Amino acid sequence: MPQRYYLESSGKDASLPRRLSLEKLPAVIGRHPECQIQVGVDRVSRHHARVDHSGAALVIEDLGSTNGTFVNHRQIVQPTVLNVGDVLHLADHEFRLMVDNTNDQAGTRSDETMVGMTALPRDFPLKMPAFFQMLERGLVAGFCQPIVTSSGQPFALELLGRSTHPSLNEGAGELFALAAALESEVRLSRLLRQCCFEEASSSGLSMPLFFNNHPAECEDLDDLMDELRRLRRLYPELALVFEVHESAVTDLGAMAEVKRELSELDIGLAYDDFGAGQARLLELAEVPPDYLKFDMALVRDLTESDSTRYRMLESLNGMIADMGVRTLVEGVELEATVELCRRIGIDYMQGYYFGHPRPIGEAD
Repeated sequence: MPQRYYLESSGKDASLPRRLSLEKLPAVIGRHPECQIQVGVDRVSRHHARVDHSGAALVIEDLGSTNGTFVNHRQIVQPTVLNVGDVLHLADHEFRLMVDNTNDQAGTRSDETMVGMTALPRDFPLKMPAFFQMLERGLVAGFCQPIVTSSGQPFALELLGRSTHPSLNEGAGELFALAAALESEVRLSRLLRQCCFEEASSSGLSMPLFFNNHPAECEDLDDLMDELRRLRRLYPELALVFEVHESAVTDLGAMAEVKRELSELDIGLAYDDFGAGQARLLELAEVPPDYLKFDMALVRDLTESDSTRYRMLESLNGMIADMGVRTLVEGVELEATVELCRRIGIDYMQGYYFGHPRPIGEAD
């Protein structure tokens, strides 16, 4: 029973054919008129990819295209086997590999036939090829933002990351939103962390360096700790403080183990965004961190001492200080906010009032 393969588009782009036949192989796909499968749309290269048989398998090969070929959301760098149902992207144009199993005698479709779908599972962002190029080529740079004492003296830096890809000038928040759509949050987080540590080491920074993780990394704490052990071996001289969103780890035993292992690595522990949603007081009491960062929503535009937020922040700070935990507020932008935080007794502050993020190489 012969199999007739084809690529089915989502139907959302009127300039794309609904169905591209793969009956005659090998077939080059691209914009050039000589291509066996001509696709005259933006961002597809003149000779973009080649599809051919390799034994009984169907294989696709990128032909040095500008915007990449992707199979199941991963950019390919060598000939890759295709299976029926695979999602294929030529640049940011999305297809699914389908097959008609035709009985030559009866001319009917078998029970195994995968019929065309009215819509693909999801349409990937237009910047997907650039995003994966950024990951593959390490096109990122380390940034940092100052953390100061209550009197305004430099104390520490928070390490941040930015893309240097010419097509991706978004901040970290937008990058991680894109990463979430492409299920690449952990990969992006690790790339930014590695870059920041390397640049901080090269710059000879000696003050405490606060660094983040993505909540998705807490789904495999063993793997996360292995990564931190590897980085500590590479950069033993850095004074590090690991920021973890205290809602990301709800298992007290797991959090206690994380704290113990961080202590062995001479890495401090900070709970981030405390007060966002439900503050987890049990984790705070049972596994106290070295630092606690209040969620910036508590201090943004805080200018009055008779406000509910001021009283809440004052009460929380007093309770946490009694535990021996040092407190930090971020998102400070106004002088009035600075004065109120000093009155409350918060230990450290961070925000645009004290400095915007800047390249690590420009840190004082």
